[in-house]
Order: sequence, then structure tokens, then C-alpha cells
Amino acid sequence: MKPFLFYSPHFSIPSFAFMIMMASLIATAVLYKTAPKRGLSQVVVLDLAIIGTLAGVLGARIFHILVEAPGYYWEHPTHVWQIWRGGFVSYGVFIGFAIGWITYLKVRKLDTLSYLDHLGLFGGPIVDFCVRVGCLLAGCCYGKPSIFHSGKYFLYLTFNSGDAGSKFPGVALYPTQIYSMIVSIIIFLILYFIVDKRKSFKGQVMMTFLMLYAASRFFIEFLRGDMDRGVYFNAISTGQIMSILFFFGAMGCYFYFKKRYPLKRITDNRPQTTDH
Repeated sequence: MKPFLFYSPHFSIPSFAFMIMMASLIATAVLYKTAPKRGLSQVVVLDLAIIGTLAGVLGARIFHILVEAPGYYWEHPTHVWQIWRGGFVSYGVFIGFAIGWITYLKVRKLDTLSYLDHLGLFGGPIVDFCVRVGCLLAGCCYGKPSIFHSGKYFLYLTFNSGDAGSKFPGVALYPTQIYSMIVSIIIFLILYFIVDKRKSFKGQVMMTFLMLYAASRFFIEFLRGDMDRGVYFNAISTGQIMSILFFFGAMGCYFYFKKRYPLKRITDNRPQTTDH
């Protein structure tokens, strides 16, 4: 756990904030470079990156404060700005993205679904991976005590400081942050090599990303040990409730877009040549 990459009384670099910045920069670079090959404007991609960064961070933080821990921040209002403590919810990011991106694309009268597919293919997995690295460094989003605590396995993490360290000092915990990072890689591979290659309608990539993310998040939540994130009846968390809503919402959009915005299949984009 390393909540600060650099710390001094006069200047500090919180690890989580740094990884949010890296998520934005890396995703923007990849989205910008790949946009022309997909017939999309690089200028629009840069606009979407700026809007997404601001809207995503605000959405993630506001969702956490208002939904997961309103009582805590009422008692500790100065902690609202202490982002190195954690306290960002990915579903708040998606809500912020949706509001910011769709508003911009509709106002500009651009091909909304084509841009969303591009953002879902490259932006979604990259941002989620980097943010989970930030969670690992900050020590948030940690797991429950792991049954795989033998030295033969690399299936656990231990914390001696921070929130995880205070609740489970030196206890082997499920590495839920690492699980989420691995899932991000798997989702990208599925989207890039399978879904995007066989794309048959606009919006297919983004909706598939949301369904895969929601399903994986739902199951990883069972292993989470940070109960203060919002767990009801000691059985279901806020994240799982949102996962269910996002999964079925994305599924409904998936079938609607499939019927409403089909694409013509192109079997071969290569230039025709003549043998001599």
C-alpha cells in the first residue's frame, strides 16, 4: 500500500489521483491515435476526453458521497477533498460519462453510437485498469479474509496501514483490486478480438462492455471486505444493485440498437488485386 507516490509537508502526490490522471492520459492517447482508422474525428475525441475526465471524476465522487457514505461526510466534511482515502464509485463515472458525452455529441449532431463504441472499446478497459491500480496503491476496495492463505498461493494481499490495515491488520485478504485489473484485460480482449471484429450494429461494443463490466463487478463484490461502501442486509451491496440495473439496462439497449441501427457487413476491406 502506497497512498502517496511522494509526500512532504509542502507538496504531495496521492497515488490514486495520479492513477486517475494516468488513466485519462493513456486512454486519450489511444483513442486519439486509433480514431482516424475508425472514421472518427480526433478533435472530437479530444473534446470527449476532456469532458469525460471532468464528468467522470465528479460523477464518481458525488455518487460515493451521496449514496455510499452521506453520514460519514456529514461528520467529516473536509474529507470530501481527500481523494487519497479512496471514495470513488465506478458507476458514478459511467453516469458522469453518459451525461457529458451524450449531451456533447447530440448538441454537435454527431454519430453518437459510433463514438460511444470507440470509447467503450479502448477507453473503458484502460480507465478501469488504471483506476484499480490506484485502488491497490491507496488500499481501498479491498477484499474479505481469504481462505487461500497458504504461502503456496499468490491469491491474497495483506495490509498493515490504512482502512484495510485497521480492520484486517496483517490478515490475508482477497486481492479484489487485482481481480478487477485482470477482468479489465479480459474484457478488452473480448471486445477487440471478438465483438468489434464481428460488429453488426452501432452501439454493440459499448453495450457489450457495460454488460461484461456489470456482470464481473457483481461477482467480485461478493469478495469485497470494505463494508462501509454500502451493504444492505449483510447480503447485497450498492455496487451489486447498480450492476443489476446497468446489466439489464445495457441489455435492453443492446437489442434495441440491434434492431434500430444495423450495419452492412463488409467481408473484405482489402484492395482487389489481379494475379499475373
